[in-house]
Amino acid sequence: MRIGTRGSKLARWQANHVAARLVAAGHEVTIDVIETEGDAPSDGPVRLTGDDGQFTRALDAAVLDGRVDLAVHALEDLPATLSEGLALAAVSARATPWDAFVAHPDFEGRLAGLPAGATLAVSSLRQQAQLRAWRSDLRIVPVRGPVAARLQRLRESGMLGDGGWHGIVLAEVALRQLALDSAIRDVFAPSIVLPGAGQGALGVVCLASNTKARTLLVRLLDDDATRITTEAERAFRQHVSDGGKAAVGAYARLETGSVFVIDGVVADADGTRVFRGGQKGTPSQAQDLARALAGELLARGGREVLNATRTDEV
Repeated sequence: MRIGTRGSKLARWQANHVAARLVAAGHEVTIDVIETEGDAPSDGPVRLTGDDGQFTRALDAAVLDGRVDLAVHALEDLPATLSEGLALAAVSARATPWDAFVAHPDFEGRLAGLPAGATLAVSSLRQQAQLRAWRSDLRIVPVRGPVAARLQRLRESGMLGDGGWHGIVLAEVALRQLALDSAIRDVFAPSIVLPGAGQGALGVVCLASNTKARTLLVRLLDDDATRITTEAERAFRQHVSDGGKAAVGAYARLETGSVFVIDGVVADADGTRVFRGGQKGTPSQAQDLARALAGELLARGGREVLNATRTDEV
């Protein structure tokens, strides 16, 4: 089986994780690296949502034209609606979904010790909006690219108090997959920063018509609880984003195995208008609860936030 992946060290880890499961089951596997438009390092404006496909389009095209059989994605990057002809064949068991704080070498404190006017580098509007809602005094700067490049930018950002960054915000799961656990100074509580839809899980895409691959991937990789919760998060994101663009976060989980809970947030870029809420029910109601939560937050003011959004640049 031919697996398509992005070229970053993190993406390769994710592809190799899937490949190892297939090899253990007796399948021959090759991995093809495919460049995507989202891979280049950038200090440009952070994205309004994670749903624009800039990390996934090239890989999905390779599946559609037969160059690879499977594409492995960080589920957070995968658009809620896949290209025609593709199927989300498997969703891996979720690792940690949270965002982590990595401090500048000269800053010895944790999140609670960030001084007034501290500078944090982020890669998404979701992070930016919620951090500004938490601490309106923070200076937020954009940074994108491979994890190693972002960490290097943090180290080279300059002296604290003279324009240097106090820290950077990265997905905790990415740091752990890259064996960079020691870089994690703190982890954001969900009351401060809700994660992106699907954050912490992997999604494996193949042709919808490839029933053999789909059956195999479900058996070897698919995790029922993660599938239920992340599909609800993705439904929430899609329902909210259908009305426009805004900072969107969601986290769903199964409590005691039979209670489904989802929390969501819709916010504007500067964090002055933030709408949070939650829904609870049974796992069979997950999709309906996700859509109901989206409708609730839009009605409470999220729709005005969406309608006021005019540009992807923040």
